[in-house]
Amino acid sequence: MTPIRRISLGIVFCLSLLYLPFNLQSQEEHSEAQISLLDRMQAEEKISLQILTNIDTLYADWLRQSYHWGEAKLSFANGEEITEEVKVKIRGKYRSRHCENPPIKIKYSNKSLKKRNFKKLNEFKLVYPCESNEEYQTYVLKEYLIYKLYNKLTDNSLRVQLVDFSLKDSLSGRSNRQFTGFLIEDREELIHRVNAVMSDLKCMRPNHLNQHHYTIFQVFQFLIGNTDWILPTCKNSEIISLQSGEMIPIPYDFDFSGMVDASYATTNIAFGFTSVKQRYFLGHLKPMEDLIPVLELFKEKRQTLTQTIQDFDLLPERDRKRMVRYLDSFYKILDKPKKVRRLFVHPMAEAMAKDY
Repeated sequence: MTPIRRISLGIVFCLSLLYLPFNLQSQEEHSEAQISLLDRMQAEEKISLQILTNIDTLYADWLRQSYHWGEAKLSFANGEEITEEVKVKIRGKYRSRHCENPPIKIKYSNKSLKKRNFKKLNEFKLVYPCESNEEYQTYVLKEYLIYKLYNKLTDNSLRVQLVDFSLKDSLSGRSNRQFTGFLIEDREELIHRVNAVMSDLKCMRPNHLNQHHYTIFQVFQFLIGNTDWILPTCKNSEIISLQSGEMIPIPYDFDFSGMVDASYATTNIAFGFTSVKQRYFLGHLKPMEDLIPVLELFKEKRQTLTQTIQDFDLLPERDRKRMVRYLDSFYKILDKPKKVRRLFVHPMAEAMAKDY
């Protein structure tokens, strides 16, 4: 080896030693951010959230739905507070047009999250009562519970965080809008949590999906009496791609479901409905080989789902009883093999269905 080559290799080796501490430091800094802001919230059943912004300007922008300045203050049971400047905007199509209190999206800066040693997962959807009365507050609590029910069935679902929410006007200083609402996990955070991959893909035809997860998705929509979704157009549903390449459907927005039974929810006349509480298995009928494991999952989780509703004492007891009765009516269907075949089973799988 020539002297020049020895010197070059020595320089490279020394430089690598100099770089090593910085590389390790970078890895340590990355590994320290073990949790997201939502993870911190999830440590408590309910937290307080106050948004300070120009309310008139925000609400007037329901059509363009652009971001506006705001300040978010999170208060936890142990006295901890997290106050940061954020961006807020009106979101949603139906509710932004028809609600006195339209839904909001909150966006933190990645810089502020990094300073607090949180992961750079910075967006949240906020749901709170469409109208300022007890009836609409009940609808929000019911919808929150439906998200929690789906969490019990699969990790491939959006987490939600209950909040005591107030909206304070930055001009007048008045805080005259106070509700119980909930934050919804952003798609990007869900993708990181379940080790999926980032992509622009959000909609897909059902035959391209993992059929086991798609069947869970469909049967759950049937359970809650929801037909307000269309996969190919991303209506109240979207797709994530796992590392394996499997495509998984993710549902959201359940306020038109029979389990919520909102006064403003409309029936689907195409199915001959007279009530939003009527159920319809929307989507593809299933072969028994896809259906049986999913129905067994739902049967296995029956007590867990029931207990989740019964334990949620923020919802009035009468409403919890109604939700449990609606849940029970679904399980009565599962106890009738002929009805299962008629509602769920593809005609080509009828022979196999007789053994169910």
